[in-house]
Order: sequence, then structure tokens, then C-alpha cells
Amino acid sequence: MNYRINKERINRLVGKLNESYKPTDEKPLVKIAELTLILPALGLFYLWQFFSQYGIHYFIYFDLKDAIAVLYENLMPIIYISVIFSLTITILIPDMLSKKSSENVREESSAEAIAGQRKGLSKLAVILIIIIVLIGFYVLLQTYEFQKLLTFIFLTFAALSCYLYLFVHKNLGFGVAILLGFMYMITAAKKDAKHNTILKPRFNIVLKNHTDTPILTEDDKCRYFIYKTSNYYFIKDDCKKLIYAYSVSTGEMTSFRTE
Repeated sequence: MNYRINKERINRLVGKLNESYKPTDEKPLVKIAELTLILPALGLFYLWQFFSQYGIHYFIYFDLKDAIAVLYENLMPIIYISVIFSLTITILIPDMLSKKSSENVREESSAEAIAGQRKGLSKLAVILIIIIVLIGFYVLLQTYEFQKLLTFIFLTFAALSCYLYLFVHKNLGFGVAILLGFMYMITAAKKDAKHNTILKPRFNIVLKNHTDTPILTEDDKCRYFIYKTSNYYFIKDDCKKLIYAYSVSTGEMTSFRTE
């Protein structure tokens, strides 16, 4: 008896997974407009968090080009991993062949006879795509050595975002995805600033249009490179407890004390 009940449950589950996935309606142009505003904000948020770790008020030096540049810098690893994992899309070939077979049957049968036939990708195929996306995101987090708790939190939000977007309401999923994006940028900015403080990168930098004297050398024992925006070099001097901002366009130097 229990065996029969379990078998029926399994059959119902298989039947639901084999059903055609029906996406909810959306307005692509609206989403594109929203992303046009949100993506630069993500880059700006990263820079704000990064410079805050050094006590630098970034908005004094704000330039929208910097926000877009740092956004693409953070997106490149994601794009690279996505390209690699996109090869796993081949697992959906059987599902696509099933759809093709269904189309052939439709050509040979009446509309009434194939009313129950599945069209498009199955729910199982969509779930497999979500799993592939989560695995790729996990690889990205491991590459940047995120803590286990943060990795779990990010993966949970990513899975929730996918589920809400694909199966509940696209706006809810989109909102969770944006929240995840800001959370990721905060964490990435803090990690990058901490790593930079430990590494203390040093190399020769000369503002050739204004002076031949380098503002930083690779042999400097006190100074190290923090960041370069479209118009400024930021350099920290640990000995004097100062941060210097050198303008690329004018050669002007400003400095302020930091702890």
C-alpha cells in the first residue's frame, strides 16, 4: 500500500517536472531602463565602500565613468565563468529534441489530440539551468575566497531570486537580484580594500604632463598604491599617515590625514 502511494507521488512529481514552463509576462523595455539606472549605481556603491575603508570621501572625486569601469571590471569574471558553464547547456538537448518530436506529432495529429502535449522547455530543464547558474556563482565565490557563511547567504539569495523571478513574480525576483548585487558589491569592495592594504602594491608612477618626479616608486618603503580613477591617483603614506590624491589632468595634489 505504501509502495503504491509513493509510486503515485513520484509519478505526479515526474509529471509536474515534465510540464511545460510558462513564463510570466514582462515588459523588456522597462527592465532595460531599470538596469540602465541600477548597474552604474552598483559600480558607484562599490567605489563608495572601497574608499570608505581608507576614510576617503569618494563623492568629492565622483565621476560616472569610474562607476561604469569598476562595474565591468567586476562583471568580467562572472562573464568568463558564465561562458564556460554555458557549455553545460548541452544537457538540455534531450529536452529540446522532445519538443521537436512534439512538434512533429502536432503536424500529424489534430489539435484536440495533442492538447496536452508539452511545448517549450520543461520545468525540469528550467530547474537544471538554475542549478548550473548556482554552481557557476559558487565557483566565483570560491575563487575570491568568500567565507562559508557569506557563500551560503549569497547562494540562498541567488536561488531565491531565480525561483521568484521564474515561478512567482518577475518583479519580486528582480528586486531580490538587485539586493544580492548590492550585497555582493559591498563585500567585494571590503575584501579588495583589505587585500590591497595587505599587498601594498608599489610601482613607478609619473605624471608626465606635469612633472618628471614620480609620485610613487617600486622601492618606496612608506607609500603604496590605493586606486586609480579616471582623473586621480590615490596613494597612501603609512609613515606620515596621509593619503594623497593626484589629479591626472592638472597635476594638483591634495592630501588628508588618516588613521
